[in-house]
Formats: sequence, C-alpha cells, structure tokens
Amino acid sequence: MKKAVLFTALFAAFLMLINLSPIGVAGLSETSGSADILDFEVGYTYDEAHEMLSALGEGGRIFYLKRIMPLDFPFPFFYMLCFISWTALLLKLIKLKNRVKYLLFIPVLAMLCDWTENIGIIVMLTGYPDLPSWAVLLSSLSGTFKFIFMGGSILIICVLLIIFIYSAIRKSNQLKNR
Repeated sequence: MKKAVLFTALFAAFLMLINLSPIGVAGLSETSGSADILDFEVGYTYDEAHEMLSALGEGGRIFYLKRIMPLDFPFPFFYMLCFISWTALLLKLIKLKNRVKYLLFIPVLAMLCDWTENIGIIVMLTGYPDLPSWAVLLSSLSGTFKFIFMGGSILIICVLLIIFIYSAIRKSNQLKNR
C-alpha cells in the first residue's frame, strides 16, 4: 500500500508539473499563445502535426523541446509504477495475482508507447519545418496506443477495485449473518 501511495504521489506531482507549471504546458501557453501539443492528440496526420507545430512558433517549439520533453520521459515511468502498484495490490487483496499477473504488463506497454511517441516528437521538433513522415506516423500510432494502454490500465484498476469492494461487502454480510 505504501508503494502505491508513493507512486501515486509521484505520478500526480509530475502530472501537475507537466500541465500546470511554468515549465510545462501552462508555460508553453504563455510563451506561444497555444497549449496544443502532440502528446495530447490521438491519431494525427502529417498536415495536422505540421499545423500544430507551426502554431507554436519558434519559441513554443523550443520550449516544447527543452522544457516539456525532458519532463515527459520520467512521467510515463511514474504513471507506469503507479498503475502497476495499484493493480498488483488489488490482485493480491482479491487473491487473483497468480491467475492474471499479465495485467501488470499493460502499464509497461503504455510507458513504452509514450517514450516511442516522445522520440518521434523530438525528431519532428528538431527537424521542423521538415517533418520526417516516419516520425509523424510513429508518434501518432504510439500516442494512440499509449492512450489505449493507459485507459486499459485505469479500467483494470477500477474493475479490480469494484471486485475488491464487492468481496469485502459480501464477506462482511456473511460475518453478520453468522
């Protein structure tokens, strides 16, 4: 439980740092007038990526590359640890750990997709205005799968939490009825 709380705190801290701090998306919005970044998009085309990066302007692209991207490499690691720790804890509490331990790999896949997306974005930011089409495709697909695996991880935790609560209520009722 301690690990789950610690990793949740680290995940929340990085989430706030990336989104709300002057060195994150909030700072990018002040610098460029736009807070639209490719990390928040699901499936984009070459033209859409180029348009978003153009809208940031040179200062915004530099900010994105030098301020946001360095934060966006540890961030997936912390959400991966958060999701794994909660999933493992709930699996242990409802005594399913050995049966469905493969569920622990879904947050790892989310992290790997996020990192792959980030590499593609870095290539685009450093190559702007010439965006390699492979980097756009890699980043777009990886970002889409990142959201699928993150959503899957959250859904798994919610389902396991519901099972745990249901089991606890059922066990409590059985004790009362004795």
